Amino acid sequence: MKVLLLFPMADGQTGPAIKYAFEQLGHTIIAVDAKREAGNSYATACYFLPDLIFCSRTWQLTEQIVKIKEKFNKITICMWNTDTRNNINEWQALFPLIQACDYYFVVASNLIPEWKELNKNTYWLPQGLQNEVYHKPDRITKSDRLKYECDVSFAGSCTGYHAWRLPYLEAIKKMGINFKHWGWSSPRVYNEEHNKMVACSKINLGMSGWHKNGKYVSVRDYKILGAGGFLLEHCQDGIFDVLQRGTFDFYFDIETLIDAIKYWLNHREERGELPNRGYQWVHSHATYTHRIQRALEIMGLK
Repeated sequence: MKVLLLFPMADGQTGPAIKYAFEQLGHTIIAVDAKREAGNSYATACYFLPDLIFCSRTWQLTEQIVKIKEKFNKITICMWNTDTRNNINEWQALFPLIQACDYYFVVASNLIPEWKELNKNTYWLPQGLQNEVYHKPDRITKSDRLKYECDVSFAGSCTGYHAWRLPYLEAIKKMGINFKHWGWSSPRVYNEEHNKMVACSKINLGMSGWHKNGKYVSVRDYKILGAGGFLLEHCQDGIFDVLQRGTFDFYFDIETLIDAIKYWLNHREERGELPNRGYQWVHSHATYTHRIQRALEIMGLK
């Protein structure tokens, strides 16, 4: 099958992961950077003549998608929104694009009834592991250990929508343990540096936002499990529909978070069991290749 992928590509994250997944499944794919080259989408579709267009939540694609839909009635067009919010009205700029697509995939489940009023073919499709990038580190040097080794680590924001995390992180700091926070006041960590950070941390915090959005966890969780790390995640409704029970531990509030950290820091041998199961599960069942295969099944494509 010929696939035209319209996703941001320059950041090396979701777009390249999806491209790799389609290639692993044996499809022919051309990618257009949806942020940098959205205006090239129609022209690319005209000469490539894809069977499927797989696009991102980039509102600048709307005009291009509408033109493609008017010219080609046999191309299946779908969008995968790999982010979430508390209500669909925060995505109003995307409504025309969502309505123009044949299928719409979302990573959080509880807003699906509302989304279906815009696009009846709305389905839940959680994110996954970018397994060609996130895995156990190839090598850890002394300088890597000096930089990343700690009791507890967290890589993520604490501003805007995610300010709720601050009291949790402040409580951890007061424990007097070696805690390292990346991607806020410190540089962000991606790719092999992220793998090293995970491997050098005894406990890695997930701290997914949007607790009331149903079956949803941050892609951060897959990266941690994929690098063989110990994941400690905030428990919310539907979490065991997303992550395999027994591959991570969880907490409910600040008090149970602190209790869990104390427990696992004092049980080293037991602490090694969950990451082993998590690593096997995520690489075997929850990569982007698995997600794209599921999307194709939903759309009746092979």
